[in-house]
This record gives sequence, C-alpha cells and structure tokens, in this order.
Amino acid sequence: MREVVIALYLLLNTSAVLAQTNAISSYTTFLKKQDQSAKEYILGLFDQHDIVIICERYHQEMTQYELIADIISDKRFYKNVGNIFTEVGVSTLNPELNTFMHTKGLPENTIAQHFTLFQQNCSFWPMWGSKNYPFFLEKVYRLNNSVPEKYALNLYPSDLPFSWATADSSSMTHLKLMIGNRDSIIASQIISKFNEIKQANAKRKKALVIMNYRHAFDKVFLINDVPLKNVGYFLFKEYGNRAANVLLNTVGANNSGNAVLLKDGKWDAAFDVVHKENIGFDFANTPFGKDVFDLWPFKTNYKYKDIFTGFAFYKPVEQHYMVEKFNIIDSTFKKESIRRIDLICSLGGEFSKMLQFKKVLETDRDISKLEETKKYFPLDSLIKAKKQWIK
Repeated sequence: MREVVIALYLLLNTSAVLAQTNAISSYTTFLKKQDQSAKEYILGLFDQHDIVIICERYHQEMTQYELIADIISDKRFYKNVGNIFTEVGVSTLNPELNTFMHTKGLPENTIAQHFTLFQQNCSFWPMWGSKNYPFFLEKVYRLNNSVPEKYALNLYPSDLPFSWATADSSSMTHLKLMIGNRDSIIASQIISKFNEIKQANAKRKKALVIMNYRHAFDKVFLINDVPLKNVGYFLFKEYGNRAANVLLNTVGANNSGNAVLLKDGKWDAAFDVVHKENIGFDFANTPFGKDVFDLWPFKTNYKYKDIFTGFAFYKPVEQHYMVEKFNIIDSTFKKESIRRIDLICSLGGEFSKMLQFKKVLETDRDISKLEETKKYFPLDSLIKAKKQWIK
C-alpha cells in the first residue's frame, strides 16, 4: 500500500511540474534564441522609426533610468536622435530648461541650484519627490557639457502648461479643466514641437518620448463606456508606422492597488529560467505578443502586440527600487509647499496623503535630508508569483 501511495504522489507531482514547465515553455524557447540587449533594441528602433516611446515604470523607479541614461549617452543617440520629450515636467519649464541644458561651464553650486529649482517646479502637483528626475537632468546636462554643441541633447518637458509662481484659485480651476484633456494636450505639444523640428534645418529629426504607464499605450480604452485616449494613441494617429513604443518590464496592479506581475508571473519566471536580465525584442510573432493585455486592470480584447511595438526586459523585479527625496523642501520652500497643497486641495477630491504631508510640513521637523528607498509592495508575493512556475 505504501508503494502505491508513493507512486501516486510521484505521479501527481510529476504532472504538476510538467504543467508548470509547459506553461512557460513557449516563452523560454523563444528567449533562448534572443541575444539583443534592451539598449541595443531600443536604439535599433530609430533605424526604422522617427519617434520611439518608452513606457516608464512607476515614476520613482531608479533602474529604468540607468537604462535610459545609457541610451541617451550613446553616440548613436546624440548624433542621430538628439531630442527627448518627457511627461514629467510642465511645458512651462521651457525655454528656461533648454537654455540651461545648453549652457556650458556653470559653477557647480549654480548647477545644483538649477536642478533643485526645476524639480520644485516640474509638476502641477505641489511637489515632485522622484529622485530619478534630477538624476536624469544631470545626465543630460553633463553629456551636453562633454560633447560639441551640435550634438547637445534637446530636452522638452511636455506636461500641462502650468506655473506655480502665478497660481491662484482661478488658475486651479483652469488646471482642473486641462487635466480632463491632459493626454491630448501633452500629445499636441509634442506633435507641434516635433513637426517644427522636422521642418527645420536641424540634421537630427528623431525623438525619444518618455511616458508613464497608460500614456504610452497605442489604443483607445474604455472606462465605464467612456473612451480614454492616450498620448501614444495620438502620436501613432499622427505618425503611423514612423512611431514605435516599448514596454519596459514592470508590474501591474490588482483591485486592491497592490503590485502584481504580468501574466501571473509567467513572463518573469521565463526570464529567470533562461538567466537573461537585459534583452529586447518586437512583440509581433512572439508568445509574449500573443498574450492578452493585462497591464490595464480592466478587461479588454487587446493583445500585447496590439498595444506595443516591443518589449525591453531590464533587470528582474527584485532589483527594482524606488527613491523619493525631499531635500528640495528646505525651510524656505516649506511655506510655498503648504500654499500649493492648499490650492490643489481646493479642487476637491481625495487628497488625504497630501493633507497628511501638510501636517508634517507645519511642524518643526527637518525633512530636507529625508530620502526613502522602497521596493514594490508586496515584493514577497511578486517573487512567489513567478517561482510557482519554476520547478
């Protein structure tokens, strides 16, 4: 009897292992044949496309900006592309931001002051704490100071035109109206400037566009039967196959707002099995591209190849980390931050976290040196989700 029980146990577990292995075998078989790095893949897209959109992970995630910094620092990028559009950064930062980026030889204390000033004013939110923003600005500035002016990068922040310097109750009302059309406004600003670049005498007539999450999607989505048009949708509508968009490996979210792996961890498991942490490829004609699109939490009939041109896997989720820094909020900026919070909260809506932060600002607590590093939450469940497919 004991032998029968053991045999049955082995049979059932062998079946389970085979089922798990088969669940990711199509992915691993494909990945074993791929050897192009994420950077090389994205740079290669510029050979056939004028605009390449990178779908950013969580704004605060740092390792994605290691990849982006590597891309823009490559001579193929600054010699042949040269233009960068970003979602982070209100368009009102220009022309001041670009003037600074093209000014060489500034004293170090002046450079640092500019980075702080731009971060304090880069968003229509009261403050922007993502550390990768000044990291990215510094990469662009240092590069521009190290190459001939003809190869210096042009940086165009493209979010809603807005300035805190002149913000009052009436401008907040206007902001609320703009937010309802945010994607079309961002897209129209990018299109207007890019068309200007295309028509100018400049030799570099291509652009990298960095958009977060759904803003990079190339389709119209429905929320309660209301169509949601994304920046990517407008750019593809304008430029057709001259545009491309790339999804960075990332996490989605469940109904509780917790981070979850795409395809229940199967994709991440496949990359673990083949021991590849830096790779890029088109979605078309791949098992990844044929999968139903689940990065968007609402049900759709789209597949990944319908939404994105390609996929770039750069470092597994265990190595991703987010950093928020608050050294931009010194004693002088505290008062201004409180003013901004009061203005944005006057719009109505759910601002509980902002009001909690206001209470901190109103104390004597020194947060000018505060920096917080976080992993995706809950990380343990993410690791468990992909390990279930690995035996």
